[in-house]
Amino acid sequence: MTTNNERIERVEAELGSMQDSMQRMEMGFNDKLHHLEEVISKLADSISASKEVLSHHEHATSSRPRREESGRERQQFPSRLAKLEFPRYSGDDPTEWFNRVTQFFDYQETTDDQRVVLASFHLEGEANQWWQWLRRAYQEDGQLVTCKAFVEELWAHFGPTECEDFDEALSQVRQTSSLRDYQKEFERLGNRVHGWTQRALVGTFMSGLKPESSEEIRMFRPKTLKEAISLARMKDEQLTR
Repeated sequence: MTTNNERIERVEAELGSMQDSMQRMEMGFNDKLHHLEEVISKLADSISASKEVLSHHEHATSSRPRREESGRERQQFPSRLAKLEFPRYSGDDPTEWFNRVTQFFDYQETTDDQRVVLASFHLEGEANQWWQWLRRAYQEDGQLVTCKAFVEELWAHFGPTECEDFDEALSQVRQTSSLRDYQKEFERLGNRVHGWTQRALVGTFMSGLKPESSEEIRMFRPKTLKEAISLARMKDEQLTR
């Protein structure tokens, strides 16, 4: 039979064991709490550093000097400029180039002062050498190369001579090789003449074709140059098969 002293000693031992367990639990909780505080502190430091970097970047951007360019230093062109490729020119017959350039300027709504800058920038080879000479000659005379002067000077230097009769040349052109070459030459001359009706163009085009093509095409009696060219191409495909 246990005595009171033994019971008391047993209770004290159990209480001591419970206190040890509570101390161990408290120490574990404190460790976890300390670890959590360290994580929060590192996260706060990271956020603070990010804010400093962002603030420094914004300050550098706002304090960066902005270049103010006048119209003379750089001309601003329409944003649609990047959607089309400006044609280049090296010194051959400028007829087609002028047509494409005119279409480009009309679409971009390019002003006259910008036209000379753009056109001269896309000159190559012989044409570029001519432009360097022309610009220097105008500068020595204290003049600016206007759009009108640019067209007249380039046309006078590279264009066909005035003595060429385009109406006569168109009426006498004949197919001597491929249909493609004949059509190209016919259209080149056709772009230089004025006052020709569709009937006259069709008749001239048909007369210049090779006999094996023109005789059959006449049966269809094309009324426009477009119809005549289309029929000629179909017939040419049949003959080349």
